[in-house]
Amino acid sequence: MGADVFVWLAVGRIAPAKDYPNLLRAWAQVRAAHPKALLWIAGEGDASSLLLEAEKHLSTASQDSGVHLLGLRRDILELLDAADGYVLSSAWEGMPLALGEAMAMEKAVVATDVGGVRELAGDTAMIIPPGDSSALAEEMLKVMGMGDKARRALGREARQRVEQNFSMSAKADEWESLYSGLVEQETA
Repeated sequence: MGADVFVWLAVGRIAPAKDYPNLLRAWAQVRAAHPKALLWIAGEGDASSLLLEAEKHLSTASQDSGVHLLGLRRDILELLDAADGYVLSSAWEGMPLALGEAMAMEKAVVATDVGGVRELAGDTAMIIPPGDSSALAEEMLKVMGMGDKARRALGREARQRVEQNFSMSAKADEWESLYSGLVEQETA
């Protein structure tokens, strides 16, 4: 993409839990400030309702919304590599794997404070209340306003957090410590 085009990626099935209508309301504000920005949404599901929502909030006869519904994809890492930032607008979540993948790919992240998001992201993401499209847009715009250097530094911090707390080796160490502690209690 060109230097003046910022690409946001959202990954997740098209379902109520992902609250894409909230994202599209936020996107209308982002797009008003940055008419060349793009939003890629990758995920399976019935996109017809999402398209209607996008048209309601974004489309005019003379302007493209910048929203690209990519459908089910098998190349998420490549999409993450091409994107400038990652956005999660969920109304509810468990532990969002795609968020961890975005962090591991050193992406600046804006996410709603649901499920395990705060536990996963810590202070390496912009975390906002669920359902608040104005706050979502505000944080997306803040990330877009960061210089490349600051955005990359935030991405590196996110990757470090994933490696230190959620990698296979970190979890193996955690389980080993737990088992060692249990064995020590049994033998004491």
